[in-house]
Amino acid sequence: MQPPATFPKLDPALCTACGACEVACVTARYPAAPAGISPDDPLVLERRRLAIRVIADVPSLDLCVHCPDSPCVSVCPHNALVRFPGGRVELIEPRCTGCGHCIAACPYKAIRRVTELGIAVKCDGCAPMDKPGHVVAIAGGPACVAACPTAALRV
Repeated sequence: MQPPATFPKLDPALCTACGACEVACVTARYPAAPAGISPDDPLVLERRRLAIRVIADVPSLDLCVHCPDSPCVSVCPHNALVRFPGGRVELIEPRCTGCGHCIAACPYKAIRRVTELGIAVKCDGCAPMDKPGHVVAIAGGPACVAACPTAALRV
């Protein structure tokens, strides 16, 4: 089995909320995305799997924290969210119908709906799965970390 995905961590003191991480998130997942897209491009706003929020001038990263009780897992009627041994919560996209129960249940706002695709998505550390529970990592780790110009994101 492949090593588990690594998830980005944010140093808010270094973050400028430039959006480079969100663009990298989308372009890593959707190679057909046009070169030079900006953070406010509708494609980025719609399909990003992580997001920087700025509250009271302090940036925060909306990421799954793999809650021990995983409220998103318990409310999913299609078993699209699964907790695996070791605590990792994975979203099995082919099972997702986009009903939104997990989005409402997530206390960290780490799950969002991609209207165009009709499914929910969440950050998976740039580790797509070839089958549920079997992680096939993207070389280099999370794309957002490599794209951050201030090194505010790290693994």
